[in-house]
Amino acid sequence: MAKIHRDPSPYIHNAGTEEREEKMSAAPAEREQYQENSENEQEIQQDTPKKSSRGQWLYTAAIIFFAGVFLLSAAMLIKRYAEDRRAENAFSDLAALAEKPAAVSDKNTEIQQTDDGSDIGNAERFSALVQKNPDFIGWISIEGTNLDFPVMHKPDVKDFYLRHDFDGAYSNYGVPYLDEDCTLSETQRSENLIIYGHNMKTGTIFGCLTDYKKADTYSKHPVIQFDTLYDSGTYEVFAAFAIDVVEDQSFDYYNKIDMDEDQYNDFVAEVKRRSDVDSGITPVYGEDLLTLSTCEYSTANGRYVVCARRC
Repeated sequence: MAKIHRDPSPYIHNAGTEEREEKMSAAPAEREQYQENSENEQEIQQDTPKKSSRGQWLYTAAIIFFAGVFLLSAAMLIKRYAEDRRAENAFSDLAALAEKPAAVSDKNTEIQQTDDGSDIGNAERFSALVQKNPDFIGWISIEGTNLDFPVMHKPDVKDFYLRHDFDGAYSNYGVPYLDEDCTLSETQRSENLIIYGHNMKTGTIFGCLTDYKKADTYSKHPVIQFDTLYDSGTYEVFAAFAIDVVEDQSFDYYNKIDMDEDQYNDFVAEVKRRSDVDSGITPVYGEDLLTLSTCEYSTANGRYVVCARRC
């Protein structure tokens, strides 16, 4: 039998063809992948400057914002400092207008002596202040503290001097003033004179009153001097307390002005019950009272109240 010779070339030919076909078919896919990668790299390169530019813009905006906040805060502090100085200078000028006597013959008398020995009354002593503003009613001070101010009285306008200065111009500092419902004249006065004044953050006006929370403040400053147009009065502190006038409406001290004997005694008992000060003093009906009221910042509507009786 003759041998049959099989030609392997078709197999070899087919294998080579398939390999070439695979390579040829793979080439476009690779080119497409390469092109896609190149486009992605270009997009990343193009996007990077945008992100960098955006970050730089945010950084610059933040710098400008915080610089603006700093400058605004600095301007407000400078403005507040300037207002403080103007208010202090204005009160100093008013103090200079109140003639200071060389001596007082009796601590509760209206007669005082000048350097040459002649007697003057408070009306004359304070005449320049009355001429400057007829609402002036007296001068209040606590020795050894910054509390040394004129007192105003405008019965026909409620709380006018809460936001007005001595000349009647608008002011955040205001001037200490007698409650409009109080009576104070040469012949009549209320049982309890209530005087209001700001507790400034700088500690001025009535700011020192909250120090009566501390026992040593009372021991160092037990006396308040209130000289009116009609006489000079020395008052000894007998109670001091804090109250929130919104949260605690059980005690409306600000309405205790003209009182009968029972109301007077109830008022004295209540302020002593609330007091941070243990004075050992209990006023009796017929003794003149003086109440000073200012803001107290431990609560939203806090007040600090200092009560004194005339010696």
